[in-house]
Amino acid sequence: MGAHLRRAGDTAECWLRVTPEISSHGVALGSTLVMLVDVGAGWMAEMTSGDDWSFTVDIGIRRAPVSTPRINGTPVVQRAGRTISIDFPMTDDAGEPTATGVSTFIRLPRRPQDPARPDFPTDSMAIWHPPEAPLAELLAARPSADGLEVDLRPELLNPAGILQGGVAALLAELAAQRRLEAATGRRLVSTSFDVRYVTMGRVGPFDAVVEPIGDEMAVVKVIDRGADDAVVTHNLIGFTAV
Repeated sequence: MGAHLRRAGDTAECWLRVTPEISSHGVALGSTLVMLVDVGAGWMAEMTSGDDWSFTVDIGIRRAPVSTPRINGTPVVQRAGRTISIDFPMTDDAGEPTATGVSTFIRLPRRPQDPARPDFPTDSMAIWHPPEAPLAELLAARPSADGLEVDLRPELLNPAGILQGGVAALLAELAAQRRLEAATGRRLVSTSFDVRYVTMGRVGPFDAVVEPIGDEMAVVKVIDRGADDAVVTHNLIGFTAV
């Protein structure tokens, strides 16, 4: 989804190059900012977690829907204990504030049957290459009764072997945008995004069920249909017309 980071002393420099592949109506998809926070803040959480896993509990994004070629973010650790709280202010390519994010992580001991934790970079640059096709095309979701559905595939997983948080946000955003645009006939972009991670998505398929609230807001529950309809994420997404 295009997120980049590199070590900068005791913190990280994070950025997103905004390309048509990760955009909608000329503006970066809100879920790519969720991904940027998940990568940058998650990297900082890993640096404070020792041998434990760190899992995302929630992410909140507020942003101005402006067109910019680059979005920069800096994770700031507010608390580092059993839970880790991180602020994530973001600026555009001119250094002007354009968005802000917050996130919470929880530390869990690694179990003997868990996969090995990956080696996270401590000095060198780590790059997640931008996509070569539109994100909606790469996600390969299909319409469901109330939203969009996608199968669990290796490229959608995080290192722990579960559905990656930014991917779940992308599925939720595309489902909500599709539903609201069809209902209103307007072009919409997201301006607020609140994600609550409820349980781990391990089986699939995953169904993003959209519940509209008026014309510019929706609750979206990403449900693991292969795990007794367990709710994986609960999303509240706000939009504005462009």
